[in-house]
Amino acid sequence: MKRALLLAVVLVSACNAPPPSPNSPQRVAAAVEAPAAMGTNGASVPALHWTSCHQEFQCAAAAVPVSYRDPHGPSLNLAVIKLPATDPGHRIGSLFVNFGGPGTDGVSELMRFGARYPDELRARFDLVSFDPRGIGGSSPINCAGAEDPVTGSPLRPDQHDTFYATSARAGQACAAGSGKLLDHLSSANVARDMDLLRQATGDAKLNFLGYSYGTYLGGTYANIFPANLRAMTLDGTLDLVANATGKPGDEAKPVDVRADTARAQLDELGAFFDECAKAACAFAAGDQRQKFADIVARLTKSPVGGTNLAGFLKNLESAFYQFGRWKRLGETLNTLASASPPGPALPVLDPYLPTHSPGYLAVQCVDSQNPQDPAAYDRLAVTEQTRVPYFALGAVFNMAQCIGWPGHDDDRYLGPWNRQRQNPILVINNRHDPATPLHNAQSTVDELGDGRLLVVESFGHTSLNVHSACASAAMVRYFVDLHAPPAGTTCTPDARPFT
Repeated sequence: MKRALLLAVVLVSACNAPPPSPNSPQRVAAAVEAPAAMGTNGASVPALHWTSCHQEFQCAAAAVPVSYRDPHGPSLNLAVIKLPATDPGHRIGSLFVNFGGPGTDGVSELMRFGARYPDELRARFDLVSFDPRGIGGSSPINCAGAEDPVTGSPLRPDQHDTFYATSARAGQACAAGSGKLLDHLSSANVARDMDLLRQATGDAKLNFLGYSYGTYLGGTYANIFPANLRAMTLDGTLDLVANATGKPGDEAKPVDVRADTARAQLDELGAFFDECAKAACAFAAGDQRQKFADIVARLTKSPVGGTNLAGFLKNLESAFYQFGRWKRLGETLNTLASASPPGPALPVLDPYLPTHSPGYLAVQCVDSQNPQDPAAYDRLAVTEQTRVPYFALGAVFNMAQCIGWPGHDDDRYLGPWNRQRQNPILVINNRHDPATPLHNAQSTVDELGDGRLLVVESFGHTSLNVHSACASAAMVRYFVDLHAPPAGTTCTPDARPFT
């Protein structure tokens, strides 16, 4: 779920939009009548003193409460950045952008990508981002020693305990260096910070664009502050319920198992095989699926050409994020397939087991409920590996570093997700996204009650990794005119794999 995003937002062309379908129980949910979550609780709106920075940008610092239960108590400073609208006379307001993560700083990401947004969006909105609390320039957590690697394998009996012990190091280091700050880093508190920033920029209502993890931040804001929202686009969307607690029956599973990201990766692999065959890529000859299984079987025995199984699966995951990497992936697979005859299939002992930055863990481990007993992960490893070959173990052990995490934010938000809002929320998702799969976006549309889904008929993580002028145009029209595309709208990409 943490993802570095490459921006390619273009504006031309039109969307393929079918006639609006009638409202259905699956698309529209009644707004929940439940006690409102704590808002900013009377905290003072920070004064933003903008100064020129990084050429065309402006920077400021904003003081916000460490705890919104003590709104006038200890504070921390947020680093904020703005790219001013190019047509101030027709400016609509600010558009807050979160580029994913968690743990990604917004200041450097806006500097990197801000000028590439469509001209009309740039003309009508100040683009604003900020480093979330505890990250980057916003009172960052101190986790000296967290960089020590996770070692061992949870599937090898002699290394099992070492894996879980070293997985806990990041939490121990953050607790030693950051103390109680770890109890105030949930996305709900970032959403509260953002509402103060909204007021500080003079916006009556929030405009928000969130990618990947940023969709969870957006969904959280939309339900803590539903009356304060003008327009929101979620691109590459997490399942809000799965990310927080899990649906009934799934609560005891790690978050990526609840979201079924392994199945999404398997789907992307199948899409790669299909596109490779159409383009006659380097791996197209013969039975691709069998050749791939043989490569994995060979790598379980020993490295091939300097590539081990963990490195192979890690590189595969990276290639899935952007189909521009598929040509090279086909060449790599072809080289591995011809390196040596395949050996007999053996158990996967050392799969790719993702580890995360302290900033990622400090948010994800308090936002999401995850099992706290290593035995729960061990049991799932057996069943999931059978259900979803190749990718299941990464999803199972992805959150092992959250076992015993020392932070716990009592003010995090766990739902409901369908508060009454003035305008629909636009949800954009690639049909084949390996990290935020389409089934997650479909679930979130239902959970929000007012979500409007636009599907980009392409591959990779978020529409930012796919040139789709159609999706870009739909997003601009939504933010400028509040015209969300009809339910069922699809967009084509501007390029295809292997071209």
